[in-house]
Amino acid sequence: MKKFYKTAESGTAPGGHVVRLDGKVVKTPLHHPLIVASEKLAAEMAAEWMAQGDDIDPASMPLTQLANTMVDKGRGRERSEMEQTLIDYGASDLVCYFATHPEEVVARQKKHWQTLLDWLRDEYAITLESVSGIQYHHQPPESLQAAAATAGSLVIALALLRGKLSAERAYEAACVDEIYQLEKWGEDKLARERLDALKAELISIEKFRDLVTASS
Repeated sequence: MKKFYKTAESGTAPGGHVVRLDGKVVKTPLHHPLIVASEKLAAEMAAEWMAQGDDIDPASMPLTQLANTMVDKGRGRERSEMEQTLIDYGASDLVCYFATHPEEVVARQKKHWQTLLDWLRDEYAITLESVSGIQYHHQPPESLQAAAATAGSLVIALALLRGKLSAERAYEAACVDEIYQLEKWGEDKLARERLDALKAELISIEKFRDLVTASS
């Protein structure tokens, strides 16, 4: 999409803070006013819009994209569908499936994942059962329902959201196997690009979290 505005600035509106392009409030893909609670977040989003060149690149505006998702997916049927997706995904959550070998991978998984499973149980009374190997294991339905209702996220994402994990630690926990493979067998360009993209996304989420919770 060609850039269609000259100025982008943050401001206030009924219900919170917005970004205005040439005076007009930015809307989400579903045409809801993009209203956020944090003044600092709105200012960072405006900076993303101002940084655009002749063509608008949505991928270069991660904070705006996250805010769009928060507004569009956080209400009505969209929210219910998102929660059901999380419940379905949680039934085969990464951190519940420990490898059987090699020992170094098993040790790394236990280091990153068992702590998160213990935290989820102690903090939210949600117990997800872990197994060794890749055979599918049915999780307790009440645990999956509680996880989605608590924060709309599961385990690593929930830990990042709640500040239990930094983006760096979330990346390490999410990519135990991939990082091990690169260390053991050497660099692979496509694999590294995927990991770098994931890490950048997690850093953006961490920044978004901090801006949302920051006092204006």
